Amino acid sequence: MQGSHRLMFLIVIALGLLNFFFGEKVQSGGGFGWDGVLYAEMVRDLESMISLGQLSSYYSLRILPSAVVRGMLFLVNAQMTDINIIRGFEVYNLLLLVGVCLVWKLLSDSFALSLAGRWAGFGGIFINFQCSKQAFYYPVLTDVTALFCGMLLLLFYVRKKPLLLFLTSIIGAFAWPVALVFGALLLIFLEGNLPSRAVAPKPSRFSMGGVTVPYLVKLGGLLVLIGSIYGYALAPILGLEFACTAPSPVGFCTLEGLLTGAPSLFGLLVALAVLLGSWVFLMDSFSCLLRTRFFLIFLAVASVVIPALLVGLIANPEIQNPGGWQVTITYLLLPPVGKFLLSTLTLVLFWGPLVLLLIIYWREFCVEARRLGLGFVAVIFISLPLGFLGEPRMITLGWPFFVLGVVLVLERLEKKASFKYVLGLFTVLYAQFWLVINVSPWLSLDDASLLEFPVQLYFMHYGLWMSWFSYFLQLPVVIISVVLLRNSIVGVSADIEVWEHSGDKAVSK
Repeated sequence: MQGSHRLMFLIVIALGLLNFFFGEKVQSGGGFGWDGVLYAEMVRDLESMISLGQLSSYYSLRILPSAVVRGMLFLVNAQMTDINIIRGFEVYNLLLLVGVCLVWKLLSDSFALSLAGRWAGFGGIFINFQCSKQAFYYPVLTDVTALFCGMLLLLFYVRKKPLLLFLTSIIGAFAWPVALVFGALLLIFLEGNLPSRAVAPKPSRFSMGGVTVPYLVKLGGLLVLIGSIYGYALAPILGLEFACTAPSPVGFCTLEGLLTGAPSLFGLLVALAVLLGSWVFLMDSFSCLLRTRFFLIFLAVASVVIPALLVGLIANPEIQNPGGWQVTITYLLLPPVGKFLLSTLTLVLFWGPLVLLLIIYWREFCVEARRLGLGFVAVIFISLPLGFLGEPRMITLGWPFFVLGVVLVLERLEKKASFKYVLGLFTVLYAQFWLVINVSPWLSLDDASLLEFPVQLYFMHYGLWMSWFSYFLQLPVVIISVVLLRNSIVGVSADIEVWEHSGDKAVSK
């Protein structure tokens, strides 16, 4: 086991060094990217930006990585040049990824994972487009910090360390604001263990007002059919379109747009319903909440209040924040017309084949999530809607929770000998650290050029900016991946209803 983890460390370091010396850099913003231009400015002159009131509350909650890189450059007496700032972020990201690798070892030891489980989790966390390519291609971001904070939140939750959870949520909030929400929920539900009746209810018994999960699945399929007929046949003939403007690349708010988004929305509702499992879960959750110690409630409230007070001191309330809930809801309800299940496709392309295993074994994953406690379920419950927005990096903070849960499911599955080869092949395929994006200069970065190559080589991983060519090119690959992965697994080794009564793996305290 120890030798395997040493090899994991070497792989992370090797990928980082290869990208550092030979890797490409995003061509937007002179190598800083889009948001990276402001993060680079923070590195150069953070104190002045705060004193002059140049930061909105949105960017005030993202100052941590820039502040750390600024300190690193001061420490080695390096000038604040563009290349030094980019290199500083690369070194910072690599150090964090090594830290993530260490945390994964601690988590693997806590759950006594098998060698195969440890490697599957390592692949899910590191060998994906986010960590293997984007972390160094577009280094001036806060994403790697978010992943590291997510790993720490998971570790301290599993090991029941409230003070460390509290500190991580406060610090992490200044790189990825949802960290304060996750931290507060993990603290409140730190001791919220569910009884077996809520962990593993009888399958296919969940219903809401008489509407069962199978019914919702059938209804979602019907909406795909109706949307296809309307979007590609009736709408052009009838010339129907609602004329309400929606922000961003979604374009116009059309009926076919609503129908395109409906299957994903219903899929989200089904996933959330299965995650809760039964009405008993809600009752037991409320009972656990009533038994929460005052100390944990105090820490949870403080983990939200302290960042809010600090942001009030450094942010300029007159500066408008980018985005907002209106934009978020629009992204969820109105994907590009005709690109059904686009959010699922882009999650697979960004995070790799473990997303497919999550889809195939979602019910089993939910049992594991409920076994790990209410805090774990709360993080998954919040992360799921973020994953349906068409921008897969939104679930970065919660991704370690998904990885641990699906690995625990894999530990219980009976797999064919070919499984490790199939999973390894698709892990490397979707990671695309081997992909050359800068095959030619980016001449323009307007909305139209994002859908054209070579810029599309980067944006084909983001649903909202994925072209039709990329959509139809990548969709068959994902479908084939689902079939091959499913065929390489024999089935669940024990009936889900008795999982709770089987020997659980010990968790270090």
